[in-house]
Amino acid sequence: MPFRISHCYCIVILLLLFALPVSAIAAEPRTNTLAVVPNLPAVTLHKNWTPFVEELSRELGVKIELKLYEKINSFLDETNAGAADFIYSAPNMFFLAHQKQKYIPLVRSSETIRGLVFVRKDSPYIKVSELRGKTIAFVGPKNICSVITRHSILTGQGAIDYNAFFSGSTINVAKSVLLGKADAGATLDTSMLTDLPEMLNEFRIILETEKIAPHPLAAHPRVPKKLQEAMTAAVLAMDKSDRGRRMLQTVKLSKPIKADFKRDYAFFGSIDLGGFDK
Repeated sequence: MPFRISHCYCIVILLLLFALPVSAIAAEPRTNTLAVVPNLPAVTLHKNWTPFVEELSRELGVKIELKLYEKINSFLDETNAGAADFIYSAPNMFFLAHQKQKYIPLVRSSETIRGLVFVRKDSPYIKVSELRGKTIAFVGPKNICSVITRHSILTGQGAIDYNAFFSGSTINVAKSVLLGKADAGATLDTSMLTDLPEMLNEFRIILETEKIAPHPLAAHPRVPKKLQEAMTAAVLAMDKSDRGRRMLQTVKLSKPIKADFKRDYAFFGSIDLGGFDK
């Protein structure tokens, strides 16, 4: 009898040991993906965003996986298909994702952005209307700086036809203007200050667009409401410490505020975004 009891205990213990990994796997928390628009090289985005994502994961008690892309089109395809749980996207790209998947904007930087059109200081052009038929350099057809400046040029006072030249980056836009490959260039005011500090004295701004809300951090509707609210609260709370403010500044969410679709991004409904694909 003692042998049989011991034998039974051994079987029970073995069964429990075998059961533990199964239980652990079953209890494994779901991973939430955060897709970031490829506005910088992937290695730079990984360096900038990893501390922010790790901090959010700790604060929220959930697994968040950073998802990066080499090309804008890959990012757009996945966000428009609703593949990511959270996205950080340019305003125009967010608008498209909202249209297709109803992504909900959670937070954004309180610092607005606007597009600029600039020429060399020795350029004869002083108004955008004088660039009719001339070449204007842009970063790319789908970049927010290109979208809002092209919209302003085509629909604003003194709307004109012009030749678009896409150079891939703000610095390349500036070089194109300096070297005479383009008569004018377009970029964001924030990019001008960040990417062209040494070149600012070489240019003269001839157009400033209206200010708009910057890139939002948004959630897919399938993300539980409680997690959306917790994410919003966690990002806003980061602004209360020096360490948190540094992380927010690095991912361009400095001085964060709650985002609102109607107030911040409904404006893009008046723009033919499909017309800026080429």
